[in-house]
Amino acid sequence: MKKGLTAEDVAASLLENLGYSILERRKQVVVGGVKIAEIDLVAKDADGNVFAVEVKSGKASVTDVRQVYSNSKLINAKPLLICRGFSDHSAISLASEFEVRYLLLPEYYLFTLEDFKEIAKELVCDILTLYFSLEMENFTEEDVGIIEAIATSRGFNEAAERLGISEEELGKRISGLGFFRFLEGDSFQYLRLQALLILNRINQEKRFEKIYDKIYSLEKKIDDLGRRIH
Repeated sequence: MKKGLTAEDVAASLLENLGYSILERRKQVVVGGVKIAEIDLVAKDADGNVFAVEVKSGKASVTDVRQVYSNSKLINAKPLLICRGFSDHSAISLASEFEVRYLLLPEYYLFTLEDFKEIAKELVCDILTLYFSLEMENFTEEDVGIIEAIATSRGFNEAAERLGISEEELGKRISGLGFFRFLEGDSFQYLRLQALLILNRINQEKRFEKIYDKIYSLEKKIDDLGRRIH
């Protein structure tokens, strides 16, 4: 599913804003009838220099540096890497040694209204799936305590303090519960929303249990009354 502009789209826009011309996208390099490489972008700067451009949505590694350098040699161009930085010092050193130019991608991608709608649908689906798939009988008092701490806190640190444990320990316990949908980089508010829904479901089940108990008690009284009449 498309999540807004791709890294390649952003890279092309970035190059054009800097005065480059995009000559080709996803250039196929074929030797002897066999495809041996694909170059993300082929661009030309204002001085007429042609670049083989490798685009990485994340940080570039040594392998990425080698790839853009090799691709540039295949089409007799200069290497240009567009990424969010380098994964380690080795990648930076190799880029310098190979004279690989690089540009940094912006910290965000542009999203369209349709992209946001699709993401919202996924989030709603995740939340509803979580809500209706819970096995209520498996909850322990400790589980409920963790859920309540998350539901009533404004941040991860506050939730850990409420429980009297470290943030690292809280993270382990959340993972151990097995039903929270939470990845590194997700907002705490997303986790809190899940906790509020789970807590609502728990309280709802408790209310149902009370109603069932009252109905059972009423049925028993009716049965006792029926036996006395007869």
